[in-house]
Amino acid sequence: MSTSAPAPLSQTLDRIWSRLDGWAGVRNLTLLAFFIGATVTLLHRPLSRPEVGDPAIYDYIAQSISRGQLPYRDVVDIKGPGAPYLSAGAMLAGKLLGVRDVIAVRALNVLLVGLLSSLTFLTAQIYLKSRAAGLIAFLVPLMRYQFLEFMIEGTQPKLPMIVFGLLSLLMIARDKPFWSGFCSMLSCLCWQPGLMFTGVALLMFSRYLMSWRDRRAAKVLFGAAIPLAVVLLYFYAKGALGDLWAWTITYNYSVFGPEAERTLGAAFDHLWIILRRTFERDAILVVLGMIGLLLFLIERAAAKFKHGAFTSPDLFRDALVFPPLVYLVFSLINFQGGPDSIPFFPFIGMFAGWAIVRFARLVAPVYKPLRSELILTGICVLAIIALVFLRALTYRPGGQTLQDQYAAIKPVSELLGPNDQIYVHGSVEVLVLLNRPNLNPYVFLDWGADDFAALRKGVSFEAIIGQMESQEPKLVSISRLRKVNHAEDFRRWVDEHYEKLSLAGNERIMIRK
Repeated sequence: MSTSAPAPLSQTLDRIWSRLDGWAGVRNLTLLAFFIGATVTLLHRPLSRPEVGDPAIYDYIAQSISRGQLPYRDVVDIKGPGAPYLSAGAMLAGKLLGVRDVIAVRALNVLLVGLLSSLTFLTAQIYLKSRAAGLIAFLVPLMRYQFLEFMIEGTQPKLPMIVFGLLSLLMIARDKPFWSGFCSMLSCLCWQPGLMFTGVALLMFSRYLMSWRDRRAAKVLFGAAIPLAVVLLYFYAKGALGDLWAWTITYNYSVFGPEAERTLGAAFDHLWIILRRTFERDAILVVLGMIGLLLFLIERAAAKFKHGAFTSPDLFRDALVFPPLVYLVFSLINFQGGPDSIPFFPFIGMFAGWAIVRFARLVAPVYKPLRSELILTGICVLAIIALVFLRALTYRPGGQTLQDQYAAIKPVSELLGPNDQIYVHGSVEVLVLLNRPNLNPYVFLDWGADDFAALRKGVSFEAIIGQMESQEPKLVSISRLRKVNHAEDFRRWVDEHYEKLSLAGNERIMIRK
């Protein structure tokens, strides 16, 4: 009896494990990742987060598009047009449903975070060949409230940029060169560093530029050319192609890059300070991500020695290491703040998951090691899920809400007649809340953009100020002048012609004397 008793228990455990393994298929886990990502995002109260900072600028650009205006010509910006046009589409859909435009954008972002979670899981599962690593990968970003706040405060170009980038990686894994190139260019059109995904696709489908006869590399280029051509032709037809090129290309490499340049040591220090501030007590995840990346690089190098440099049957897996490394180089050239860490998050999650899986494999007992490994990683996944939901459920944002902002802006709206004009620099949330166009395209002119704008018009910046004064805007709001070359010109103009508007919550808004 002592030898036969464990058999039924063992068989029962095997049946339970088999059912769990059957349920935990890739399709079900992909849907689960979407559900968890969207739910956790909703728990961070996206519909009440205030409009503030750069997301407000992109919400304003989306509103401008909805009014028939064009980015770059009618609203100055230095990133690609993809994200504002997505938000403009959400605003149009929201209008049809009777939903306020800002709320429609937040709803879009919730869906995009859910999609990002699914894509992160799928990418990790395919490239790392581990469902457990995939689960950990998509959960890691959801652990950090900072990441979720970046996602829900308004239009965030880096969100669709990384979504389309991961889609490009999936198309590489599924041997679809055309669609990989297509998605990679969509990533670039949301934010220019997304061009790295086009480069990765080209490397993989040309086998590191060694194979061109099968035309797969050409298909990548053809796929990338289509969305790019559509955008260029659209802006050309609207007479704004020169503006698009000037602000997204010329300004970035000739003005913004040199203006924001740091020494290599200072760049590393700044990057680590921002990452540590973003991850706080979870900075160990960044360390685990670096360890996992190193382990994966060693594995890929071993595959090269075993199968040959360019003949490995799973050569596509090399693609996973390039985006984080290329983006690291970009970050050392230009890394401004916390939101710039967004493209790192999925890869930190993937490689941290890979490190955890490898550690579980190392400590798994010899007896049924696969099951032991899965149990260990399963416990880890469940613990992370519990932590994600615990933090989400106890999240308490402080300060002003979006609803408070709308209530505070109402008296300002009542001061403006249909023909009155307003000029805002920096605090673009004022324009978003009022849903009114700015006096001119210059909503934020930091890092030499003021001098570049004057150069493009062939006048001095003082002449631009003079043009603004000649239109006598009734209200002005001037802020975020720390990196503006002509900050004193702004202050002098305002001091001479405007006085403070004594309305609570609108201290930055001034009315004409």
